[in-house]
Amino acid sequence: MAHRSMAGGWCLVLALVAGSTLPARAEGTPHPGCRPPGVLGDVAPGTGGASPGSFLRIGGTVYFVADDGVHGTELWKSDGTEAGTVLVKDLQPGLAGANPGLLTELNGVLLFIANDGTHGFELWRSDGTPAGTRMVRELNAGREGGNATDLVVLGGKAWLATADHLTGRELWVTDGTFDGTRLVKDLHPGPGTSIAARSMRAVGNTLFFVADDGTHGFELWKSDGTEAGTVLVKDIAPVGASAYPGRLTVVGDTLFFTANDGTTDDDLWRSDGTEAGTVRVTELFGKPLHPAPEELTAVGGRLFFRLDDEVHGPELWVSDGTSGGTRLVRDLHPGATGSNPHAFAGLGDTLYFAADDGLGGVELWKSDGTEAGTVRVKDLRAGSEGASPGELTVADARLFFTADDGTGATLWVSDGTEAGTRAVDAPGAEPRVLTYTGGTLYYSANDEARGREPYALSPAFLGDCTPPELTCPADVEAAATGPGGAVVHYAPARATDTSSDITLGYSTPSGATFPPGDNPVRVSASDTAGNTASCTFTVRVGAATDGGPEDSGCGCTSGFAGDAPWLLLGALAPLMARRRRACPWTLRPAPPATARTARTPTGAATGRTPRRARRATARRAGSFRPPE
Repeated sequence: MAHRSMAGGWCLVLALVAGSTLPARAEGTPHPGCRPPGVLGDVAPGTGGASPGSFLRIGGTVYFVADDGVHGTELWKSDGTEAGTVLVKDLQPGLAGANPGLLTELNGVLLFIANDGTHGFELWRSDGTPAGTRMVRELNAGREGGNATDLVVLGGKAWLATADHLTGRELWVTDGTFDGTRLVKDLHPGPGTSIAARSMRAVGNTLFFVADDGTHGFELWKSDGTEAGTVLVKDIAPVGASAYPGRLTVVGDTLFFTANDGTTDDDLWRSDGTEAGTVRVTELFGKPLHPAPEELTAVGGRLFFRLDDEVHGPELWVSDGTSGGTRLVRDLHPGATGSNPHAFAGLGDTLYFAADDGLGGVELWKSDGTEAGTVRVKDLRAGSEGASPGELTVADARLFFTADDGTGATLWVSDGTEAGTRAVDAPGAEPRVLTYTGGTLYYSANDEARGREPYALSPAFLGDCTPPELTCPADVEAAATGPGGAVVHYAPARATDTSSDITLGYSTPSGATFPPGDNPVRVSASDTAGNTASCTFTVRVGAATDGGPEDSGCGCTSGFAGDAPWLLLGALAPLMARRRRACPWTLRPAPPATARTARTPTGAATGRTPRRARRATARRAGSFRPPE
């Protein structure tokens, strides 16, 4: 019996191993954003350059304005490839160009201001095609145009300050259609202009702006989109005078701004949209003439700004909207000269800025609003000259900026640490107009052969761009246990990653029922950065045959070469334990019954003939048949 079992076990193991292939290694795919930085296209062939700017990405298309040297400054688009970087439409034929501006997305459509040479600067829209690029509405007939100065999206509509031939520059709203473009309210009746340029800000569902109604002077106004709901917030300066609110900055649900109430120069004010809630934050100087707060920037629920208090020089200040909470953060450059902080950018709860402490020149600094937490990020250029960081632009968890470490102005990136602040290995020199939109950093850069052209960089390129290492199980062969196939258990795939955890997925899980034939199983692995890898192996199920082995309930396992000893044990164990299993090969003569019954005295103790003894007797009598 032992001899018969060994022979059957080796037959099964050889059948499995011989039908298996070596494990398959996967092909990895980096995250789509891991594409190396590069030029979008040579918009202006030659060395002249296109001087691109006003980048705005909508879906998979980035729009920008550029001059190709033939059509003048016009609207362009790119899908990220040189072949896909094309002129959208020549709005004003000739070298003058339409000079598009105020590029703004409204419900997936591009709105912008442009001059087609016939109507002056008016509101246009584009879906990225020549046919879908058209004027929304001519507001001011003739070549003069409406000359819009603001375009702000609020509540699914775009608000603009523009003029027609009757009302002057007033508040208008549009949904991007001719009929949906209308005057909200004529604040200053007649052709006179009411709204101050570039003063519109959205706070929640309210639009704030600065306007002159012809009676109160330039003061703070608000609108809910209706004529009745477009009202003066507060007459800050005496009647007939103007407070000239400026530097409007949104911090949470509060609007900060500078204003002159007629008794002093510009001070810091705040408003909640009500007359009573529009107040001066603090009066620092106590005299009519004094410097005004500048560079108002919202960071982490606070307002940072630059102020020269005539003692410390221009330094960094912070305010929580109260008099007591408005203070100097740190005197970086002791004395009246000041550090002159500028180029403010907020990343999380941290303000980044450029400043000169009087020792290292203008370098990159950061602040959490405390004196101890206001420190230099890194000395980018040794000595007193400084690297002069500029164009500070936040891109997700990173800060991009330009700096000159002595080798010329190049692109840099920082995570806020000294070790994580470094130059970016990106093509092009002297980067400008850094713009983060749609998950990509766009900028213009100069190249000796191309001139100044548009470039793109995905921040993901600077992170984890290495796919997981994945190895599939070897192919598996199994015999069907019925018309439906077989239940097959296979070994798990092997996956490793140096940076993060891995998520594995199988198109058909182990332990499933596989039908007869070849069944591909696709294994996928992904890490937290979005890099992926995949491979495929095959579970081959042979058709069921009459008289074949019964289903053991476990199918079979992967044919890894290293698993062969375990396959052997797995094949032999059921053969030795289940003596009544069918056998496809010829049985050899059995040993004498006395030898078999001697090992089974249990039956004799009960007075019954042991089952094995009865089998031996049957064999000698020639009546034994394998179980069906």
